[in-house]
Amino acid sequence: MPAARAQTLGTESSGAGPARALDRWSGAVFAVLAAVAWAVLVWMGRGLSFYSDEWYFIANRSLFDPSTWFPPHGEHWATVPIVAYRLIMELVGLRTYVPYLALLVALHVLVAAGVFVLLRRWVGPAPALAAGCLVLFFGSGFENLFWAFQIGFVAATAAGVLMIWLLEGPPTARRLVAIVVLLMLSLASTGLGLVFLAIVGMSMVLRCEWRRYVPLLIVPAATYGAWYIAIGHTGTGSQRNPFVLDQALLTPGFVAEGIENSIGALTGLPPLFAGAAAIAFVALLAVRAARRQPIPTATIALGFGVVLQYTLIGLTRAGIFPGQSDYTRYTYLGGILTLLAVGAFVGRLRSSLSPGSWRLLGLAGAVILVPAAILNVQLLVAGRDLFAVRAEFTRALIADALAPQLPPDVDPDKSLFFVPSPNELRRIEARYGMPLTDTLAGDAVRPTSPRIKTLADERFHGAEVGP
Repeated sequence: MPAARAQTLGTESSGAGPARALDRWSGAVFAVLAAVAWAVLVWMGRGLSFYSDEWYFIANRSLFDPSTWFPPHGEHWATVPIVAYRLIMELVGLRTYVPYLALLVALHVLVAAGVFVLLRRWVGPAPALAAGCLVLFFGSGFENLFWAFQIGFVAATAAGVLMIWLLEGPPTARRLVAIVVLLMLSLASTGLGLVFLAIVGMSMVLRCEWRRYVPLLIVPAATYGAWYIAIGHTGTGSQRNPFVLDQALLTPGFVAEGIENSIGALTGLPPLFAGAAAIAFVALLAVRAARRQPIPTATIALGFGVVLQYTLIGLTRAGIFPGQSDYTRYTYLGGILTLLAVGAFVGRLRSSLSPGSWRLLGLAGAVILVPAAILNVQLLVAGRDLFAVRAEFTRALIADALAPQLPPDVDPDKSLFFVPSPNELRRIEARYGMPLTDTLAGDAVRPTSPRIKTLADERFHGAEVGP
């Protein structure tokens, strides 16, 4: 072997060892942080309770009646969260919220782990560790951390991130089967599984080695189509009709606001500056495309996913309430997809940057991380407080409904919207108990404040009020 070649191999080998050690070290640190995050988030959620949409799963679905697994919830195919939710109900009842929340947070930790693994591949262990930690405590998506109803949404996101990771490797039979199964699970968890169907499809089309397998996506797509034609269409338009011009005209503004929120969640920037950052990034991609410089497939597919997410939500939700695009359940997915899209792009730039430029870029990222971390911790605390108030309201409303004697103006068979009707609550209580306290976290249950008690009483007597 020529001496120069031997020296090169020796240098590569000596560099590979420390790199692998650094990867292992970062993985161990992240695993510890993930365990801590799970414990912290579950601890923060102690004392919370079932709220609003969760009661539709509690009252109207059954683990032992498969015919209740498939009707849509709103516009969503929700079989996966329905089965998971009802399984926990059969095991522990309704006297504690902790197991429901523990599952939700565990799924979220899987999402963060997927983000970490992908970014470690693209940009290296240190930036991946910082970004993964931000996602672990992603207060910008607090609805998906403290509201167990979002099990389906977070499960779909976890499946989606895993599919993105699978697509980074060569196509194999196992990877193909896994992608099809994960897509099915994602689609059967929430309507936003369609976003991941589009991301996977675009990623396959743009990668030569995967392109020949695109027809396999017909299986999950056709399954979703069959569900929609047979039963899913009954939920379309439950909030807004997506097939009318007025709704289409509201959607572009909704998309723009959603993208601003996604970038703001990762940078701490206010909407105007976040929007400017989005425009600058798109302009940079356009310049590179015009110069025929490569743009990572993941950046294209994930960026399209962000736009598609807010387009689908806008068509079905825009105009219902002011600030609907600010809902953190949407920012959760938008922020994570944006983070991965930018991470893939920065990883591509890394090979063309000098060590000094790369260190400067890393320093800029660290500076950005500070306001983003502060914002997300603040939102995490604020989100927990919001759901604590909602738990107070739920318990006060249930206490009114289960009183021995109902007021004459209250119909015992009429839904109270945030919880089922008094008669339905009595039926549920007989089998599963009621969350008037929490058997695993009773010390964390707040006493009902006079303000919340008044709101619950007004709702109980028919006023359209709530926390």
